[in-house]
Amino acid sequence: MAAPIPNEALAHGVRAAFGSAARIVVATPLAGDASNRRYVRLALSGGTAPPTVVAMLLDGARQISDELGGPDANAEVPFVNVGRYLAAHELPVPGVYLARSSEGFLLLEDVGDTTLWRAVEAAPARAAPLFAAAVDLLVDLQVIGTRHPDTTCVAFSQRFDGRLARLELEHFVEHGIETRHGRKLPGRERDELLAALAPVVAPFESAALVLAHRDYMAWNLHVQGERLRVIDFQDALLAPDAFDLAQLLTDRTTGTIVSPALEETLIARFVAGRAAAGLPLTEGFDDRYRLCGLQHALKVIGRFYFLEVVKKKPGYLAYLPAVYAVAHRLLASLPALAPARALMAPHVPELAAETS
Repeated sequence: MAAPIPNEALAHGVRAAFGSAARIVVATPLAGDASNRRYVRLALSGGTAPPTVVAMLLDGARQISDELGGPDANAEVPFVNVGRYLAAHELPVPGVYLARSSEGFLLLEDVGDTTLWRAVEAAPARAAPLFAAAVDLLVDLQVIGTRHPDTTCVAFSQRFDGRLARLELEHFVEHGIETRHGRKLPGRERDELLAALAPVVAPFESAALVLAHRDYMAWNLHVQGERLRVIDFQDALLAPDAFDLAQLLTDRTTGTIVSPALEETLIARFVAGRAAAGLPLTEGFDDRYRLCGLQHALKVIGRFYFLEVVKKKPGYLAYLPAVYAVAHRLLASLPALAPARALMAPHVPELAAETS
């Protein structure tokens, strides 16, 4: 059961941020995500308060991904730390009105409920221009991170490297196979499968990593008019150049909106954008894109079994047919993964190669 909304603390925070006359009129919980963070929209009145703000409730949860380790309890909340860096370089992130991490909440600018996904689902004709804007924004992020590294921003001290990529593949095996079937794989078979998946790790072992959002997908981009706003950037780190793009264009059911032709157009736009900024991509980008997309899809398969079966959070397995389809398509384009595909097929038949 979720902890109650800390109404008294939020009321004090609203007055601290917007003056003694400011008050909360209505507090409305917002739909959550796979993290331990919760969000509440506060309708306000009085003082200098805007009509609404969003309270991020930290609930004592770790504020940086467990796989990365992270700062101690007294360190600055990564959302605030990374957000300050992004805002300083004019990237469209929500403003922070008040940070009270010791009391378990932040007061944030309200960027609305219209995610990129919802916008294009409601108006499919907007898919091409809105996803193009998301690609352009991603180019901006990589260019800024490359030209303006900042050791005070926690993102530059975290790396999505080969170690972390392997951990997520192990998570796929543990939950996407073992939890799914309710039994452990024999040790030798498990080791053989992980060894066959080694090519997936290759892009993550490059020294040429760039600033990445880590969860750059249509659910974490909000649309305000024709402008995009970026949320959930607290896990930003250094990652392969294809990582965020692959997540954006291959996540969950994105394939129902982004056709193969549009995907190719958007990849070409990204490549051209990097080149125009004086940061041309190195050889092998197409393979890095496919490998990063596959790594993400396998991670999601494991993650969703973990959330639904182990953590008892219902609804995640309903997304898996689309994720299996993404992984199946990417595996078909990566001949080096044929041995891994054959080893996975008995346990994950959705990924088996087509038979003639």
